[in-house]
Amino acid sequence: MDSDTTTVAQLEYKKFKRVMKSLLATVGLWSSENSNFLFRSLLCLHISFFVIPTIGVFNFFMTHIGNVKLVTKSMSTLFGFSTVLMKAVCIQVYRKDVNDLHESLDSYYDELIKKPKLSNIVSNGITTFRRLPILITTFVTLTCISYAIAPISSIISQWRHGTHPIKYNLIYPTVYPWHPIPNTFFYHLHFVNELLITCSIVFVTGSFDSLFIYHTFQMIGILREISHKISFFEEDTDPQETVQECVKKYELLLECCSKLQRVYQAIILWSLKTNAVILCAVIFQLSHATTIPITVAILSAGHAGLKLIQVFLYSWSGTRITSESEKLRVAIYDGNWIGNNRLIKSLTVMLTQKPLTIRVYNFAVVSIDMFQAVINTTISYYLLLKTFEPEV
Repeated sequence: MDSDTTTVAQLEYKKFKRVMKSLLATVGLWSSENSNFLFRSLLCLHISFFVIPTIGVFNFFMTHIGNVKLVTKSMSTLFGFSTVLMKAVCIQVYRKDVNDLHESLDSYYDELIKKPKLSNIVSNGITTFRRLPILITTFVTLTCISYAIAPISSIISQWRHGTHPIKYNLIYPTVYPWHPIPNTFFYHLHFVNELLITCSIVFVTGSFDSLFIYHTFQMIGILREISHKISFFEEDTDPQETVQECVKKYELLLECCSKLQRVYQAIILWSLKTNAVILCAVIFQLSHATTIPITVAILSAGHAGLKLIQVFLYSWSGTRITSESEKLRVAIYDGNWIGNNRLIKSLTVMLTQKPLTIRVYNFAVVSIDMFQAVINTTISYYLLLKTFEPEV
């Protein structure tokens, strides 16, 4: 029975790893030393797709600065672009840390999951973690499809009815300073660019957010391994050596936690503020719609759901790391170390360490409280925006 359960745990982890490999390959992160230059440059290519559409959306925002409805619509898109662009830039800037995390955690956890006595312990809850990347990627895909479906449907309809020339409506609310003439090659390039940025949003968001979940799960597994070894010393091993080994693993986790924090702290801080603004913009637009078409309803639900899920996943993952770290401290206290002065000295090193936490520039801890803060901020922004409405 145990061997069957172990096999299930290993299969679940293989599925998890396969999903992550597919997502990260789209942005050139899951690469080997022998991968070609083009593959390693995929992330820079994704970044380049954002330049022109972002200028167009920002110019749209400035052009309609006096119209609250159009401003909230363009602001939502602009913050969405900025968030994805920041994610891509953070990965590129801290690429060495991302690679180090992959080398340290992935290779170690691959061996850890194969140990029969520990496989079930370290993989507890893996199904939930494995499904989260699929969930976040599905939501961002549906949101992007909702944006692109209207202009694409219009093109297909015109083609079926023999309309010529076919009018290509742009996907996002943009006003380009250079005013491209419709139905020209230059205009079509803008349309293709907006299609490409839509794909980039899916790939960058899905891979970046999922990578945080993936490494969080691996770190939790290593914390569980340390707790188990301290709680149950094996008869054929020296307890002192076991504890020293656990201290080294905890030091590895501290280093990995610091790197994960360095890569993600900017985007988490940005997401806390901008996601509240985007959620406020979605609620404001819906509250002013006399009728809500099905495409608008899907777009709004997908957009709001995506932002809520993103904040929740970061908050929940941070809470899980801290919670598992606190369980380790309890395991140390409950361990069989009383009367063993050598063990006491080694364990004191671990007890003096604070629980592992993901912090945002040393002023906020990534925890589930952040999710509640975003909801409260969204409501505050919406009530503030209502005060700018003209009286009827």
